[in-house]
Amino acid sequence: MVIICRNKKKLFFFAPALILLFLSVIACHKDFSQVKAYKAPAPPLIVWPEPPETARIKFINSVSNPLDFKIKPGLLKRFIDYIAGKTIHSIVSPYGVETDSNGNLYVVDTYLKIVHVFNGKQKEYYAFPKSKTKFSLPIDLAIDNKKGRIFVTDSQQGVVKIFNNNGKKYTGEIGKGVFERPTGIAINEKTSELLVVDTLSSNVFRYSLDTLGLKGIFGRNGTGSGKLHYPTNIFTRKDGTIIISDSLNFRIQIFSSNGTFQRAFGSAGDNPGYFTRPKGVASDSEGNIYVVDNLFDNVQIFDQQNRLLMAFGSHGNKPGEFWLPTGIFIDKNDRIYVADSYNKRIQIFQYLKTKPKKAEDSDE
Repeated sequence: MVIICRNKKKLFFFAPALILLFLSVIACHKDFSQVKAYKAPAPPLIVWPEPPETARIKFINSVSNPLDFKIKPGLLKRFIDYIAGKTIHSIVSPYGVETDSNGNLYVVDTYLKIVHVFNGKQKEYYAFPKSKTKFSLPIDLAIDNKKGRIFVTDSQQGVVKIFNNNGKKYTGEIGKGVFERPTGIAINEKTSELLVVDTLSSNVFRYSLDTLGLKGIFGRNGTGSGKLHYPTNIFTRKDGTIIISDSLNFRIQIFSSNGTFQRAFGSAGDNPGYFTRPKGVASDSEGNIYVVDNLFDNVQIFDQQNRLLMAFGSHGNKPGEFWLPTGIFIDKNDRIYVADSYNKRIQIFQYLKTKPKKAEDSDE
């Protein structure tokens, strides 16, 4: 319906009333009111192992959109977005996940071809890149907290894209003509290096964080110790130790900070302690290694002697359950972030340390 007002003065007089009426209608609309009144439900208490055993892993929360991260747009922005037909930005197909030193959560979305950024402290959400550059198939990311840079692998373009200012400014790329299919990526703070896993060539490339020049390559295709066969994910410890998911060798390999082989564990199988499709890897503050298995739909935890300690998660869509999980990240506080791909969410857990602090050791 089109209303034509030939008298501009009448239109000016009635405009405020029409706007107020329209806002009232919109506020009463089901979808809009749901966004306005949304409150995330309290997460259930879920731990592994179950009582009476001592809990080691605790479920904290899951994040699918900004509302789950307690980020809610203001009334004016909700109104503008509603008029424009915009919806809440939800995660669709997460893979790489990481947090920066300020606690911001970054999630690579392979379907939407963006990186979601959740800033819980400032209650802000945004995604990058905007328009200057686009991803074809982003996989993983690494954050250089010292210089404020974010590196994102684009498997299809065969490059690593570089951003500054928390992803808001694109500054360039590396690896053109060098990488075949870059996937996993990590910062080695011990050596000031950027490590890039190339799944197709079965190599790991070492770049200087200072010059972004190539320093070396290790891995190579094969089945022997130190050789890789379609590796995918990578994680570095504070001491520089490098952990790699050697996917089609169905094992995890550990290297020194300069890429020298140290040890390996795992083989193909469907029993606990074996792997079917190992993906994300990470390590907690006690040196335990976490391995995401894409087909087991769980995370297995191994100690530094390669012994299986426990596993958490199972197939499903409830809290603490996974469906085709991919990436994993553990921050300095032993908070665990798992990309639950098919369930379109990031699940957050807490590792409960085995050695509680003694009262006499505390000054508090």
